[in-house]
Amino acid sequence: MKTICTGMYCVVIVCLIGSNRSDGVAAQVSSNRTPVFDTATEVFISVEEMIERLTTADVIYVAESHTDYAHHLAQLEILKGLNEMRSTVVMGWEMFHSSQQPLLDAYTGGWLPEVEWLDAIYWEETWGHPYPYYKPLLDYARDNNLRIFGLNAPRSAIQGVRTLGREGMTEDLSSWLPPGYWNRLNIESEMQYEEWFMENARHSEDVTDEQMELMFRSQTAWNEIMAWNVVKAFNVMPDPRLKVLVVVGSGHAMFGQGVPTRVELFKSDLDQVVVMPYTSDRVMPLGEIREEELDLRGDYIWFVPPAGDPPGLVRPEGGEGPPPHLP
Repeated sequence: MKTICTGMYCVVIVCLIGSNRSDGVAAQVSSNRTPVFDTATEVFISVEEMIERLTTADVIYVAESHTDYAHHLAQLEILKGLNEMRSTVVMGWEMFHSSQQPLLDAYTGGWLPEVEWLDAIYWEETWGHPYPYYKPLLDYARDNNLRIFGLNAPRSAIQGVRTLGREGMTEDLSSWLPPGYWNRLNIESEMQYEEWFMENARHSEDVTDEQMELMFRSQTAWNEIMAWNVVKAFNVMPDPRLKVLVVVGSGHAMFGQGVPTRVELFKSDLDQVVVMPYTSDRVMPLGEIREEELDLRGDYIWFVPPAGDPPGLVRPEGGEGPPPHLP
């Protein structure tokens, strides 16, 4: 155990990979023998069978709720499974900018210590959600020399799309957008995704339809930038066995649309699969899955039990409210 201080905050970091605590929790995630629902066949399968099937895919999205530790343990188990099957695995992370690639390579390559890396990567400013949720994945990548690609762009670029529009974007901000982005604001294959976004992203009745359209415009920019960088990974590493495991919020891959739709526009020959972890203390029956429309969310719905807080997470005094955004 060690304590890392960045700026005015400190967080206790507990080593997970290789510890009994980590292995025990990861094992708990797959304790039910058939917790995975295959939405294509409507059959429940084991985690092992799902991972074996994932070896035939090129791009694997394991979507997350950012502060649900069970989802991050699910991502870790899939990463371990693919790596142990001798697939050539890299990860693409929503949490990092593509401009931070040298720092990511330095960390996963073992050249930059964790304390220095956290300081250099500006975790709080770049991402902000508590670091302990992501530490197990990062530790495993570092321990196994697995490359991580930054998929994101600075918030200023995403906000610029919404607030400045095509004519108001500076050359620097526009450089983050894939070529031809402004001609692809709305595409027919994303209609279901757009309807879902409009329904779920409106957090106040005061938000106008015009403001929602602008929000969706920035969402498409966000998705397209990440998709462009997913495809770039295949250019950087031209290995026919390459698999890119994408660590991304569920809102960017819902219904297999969002980032996956945009990846298909850039490179249609990639086989993409979306895994949606769903935290529940039980595996839902088929009728309930249909009623909740979980069968529409992705290719596999993985029912994972609640995992509580990650080791090292510091909450406000008294334990009330969300954890602070500490690196």
